Amino acid sequence: MSKQASEARKCLEQFFDAGTFVEVDRLMRDGENDVPVVCGYGLVNDAPVYAFAQDKTVCSGAVGKAHAAKIKSVYHLAAQNGAPVVGVFDSDGARLGEGLDAMDAIAEIMVTANELSGVVPQIAVITGSCVGSSALIAAAADVVIAAEDADYYLNVGDDNAKADVIAADATEALEKARQLLGYLPANNLSAAPVYEALESVAAVPTSAKEAAAYLADAESLFPLYKDEVAALARINGVVCGIVTLAGEQVSCCAAARAARFVRFCDGFSLPVLTVVDAEGFECLKGAARVCQAYTEATTAKVTLLIGKAYGPVYIAVAGKAAGADAVLAWQDASVSPLKPETAIHILWKDRLAEMKDPKADRAALAEEYRTTCCNAQLAAEQGAVTDIIAPEQTRATVSAFFEMLSGKRVSKLPKKHANIRL
Repeated sequence: MSKQASEARKCLEQFFDAGTFVEVDRLMRDGENDVPVVCGYGLVNDAPVYAFAQDKTVCSGAVGKAHAAKIKSVYHLAAQNGAPVVGVFDSDGARLGEGLDAMDAIAEIMVTANELSGVVPQIAVITGSCVGSSALIAAAADVVIAAEDADYYLNVGDDNAKADVIAADATEALEKARQLLGYLPANNLSAAPVYEALESVAAVPTSAKEAAAYLADAESLFPLYKDEVAALARINGVVCGIVTLAGEQVSCCAAARAARFVRFCDGFSLPVLTVVDAEGFECLKGAARVCQAYTEATTAKVTLLIGKAYGPVYIAVAGKAAGADAVLAWQDASVSPLKPETAIHILWKDRLAEMKDPKADRAALAEEYRTTCCNAQLAAEQGAVTDIIAPEQTRATVSAFFEMLSGKRVSKLPKKHANIRL
């Protein structure tokens, strides 16, 4: 093996536990050249993982038939042994000299990766260049981790695509991939790792965006995306996904990320906790994505209402009718078909008309409606809320429900898949 090709091998040796990396197809050649990808398996935190690392210093890391054959062998081994796949990307795309053969080779990788989607976890780590056709392969992974200075785009001139996790450099990107694997089961038939329970070090939250840090065991929060929509965490040692829907309007981007994350958790039977304090969705497509992801998911689902849950937000994620196994609420939570400011114009229009200064008094009337007609106590009395809890009871209560739901099994009507609005 050439000196250049060994750089990719060093990358994998750095990624795996010391002394555990075993290379496969080590002697394979592409004509007179080394194949610009190193493949193999080893242990990460003592658990088996399969991986490949592209090497841009050999033929620009271009993907051709031989390159694709080595990567596909990794996927096949992972499928046979039920272990995660990690791809380390540093390539300028297809090997254009091979023409359509190179295009077919990339398509074959994508077909193989898609067949394993939802079967074993797939993580893409972008350490350098991941452009053109290579970006298509990386984007198909469950989670994309990219170094801050990495290139990640499809067409020349495009802005970089948004990776799920951004690292300072290649070394940190590999370390984050190792950390992420510690939250995931080996495959869709295995249970996620269980850890020793640790207390939270965060203060009792006063807002939805602070809730995840408080609920998670100390140093266990692994956030995805910069907008704090989703994170993996451990609550009393149990791995789960935490979705936070907060703000006046849940943006289309945040809704799409939440939906994808829920589907990811569901694929590997990770319980999902959804923290809600939102008035609505910014767009119909985002609302439809979230609604379909939640109703389709059969994993354990607990909803925590800490503020507002109005209209479509309640329908999509906050109600038992949407498939939540338990709905917990803080005392000040508010559940309503409409925003109180809107509801009073329909339901209390006579009272508005009687006011001397309706414009000035509208806010006070809306607050009265919120506290008297859409409070958590009324929702609990109607069976929409499972229990009303104090903020300091939240960790223990959520943990108890996750334990109760750990054996959840759901049978669905036979079909190929739901037609989720992408």
